[in-house]
Amino acid sequence: MLRIGDIVICSNPIELYAGCGLQMKTRSKALQTFVVQLTGSGSYLSTAIAVKGGHCSAVPQSNEVGTEGGQILVERTVQTINKLW
Repeated sequence: MLRIGDIVICSNPIELYAGCGLQMKTRSKALQTFVVQLTGSGSYLSTAIAVKGGHCSAVPQSNEVGTEGGQILVERTVQTINKLW
């Protein structure tokens, strides 16, 4: 996590579904939030909606982290961003 003036840049080792990244951006206190993805293993972080819909990247074989872990990642990322303000 890096704050530069009114913006913040955070990174994640996996590819986030749009819903996860949007939660981070909309709940951030930063004027603009940049979410950098795929800085690690390259697996997916799917949402409960994607799992329910049966999307190919939402199956357990494609993911290292489940939907509950994804929500924890979102919550902790937002908390960490907002501590910078």
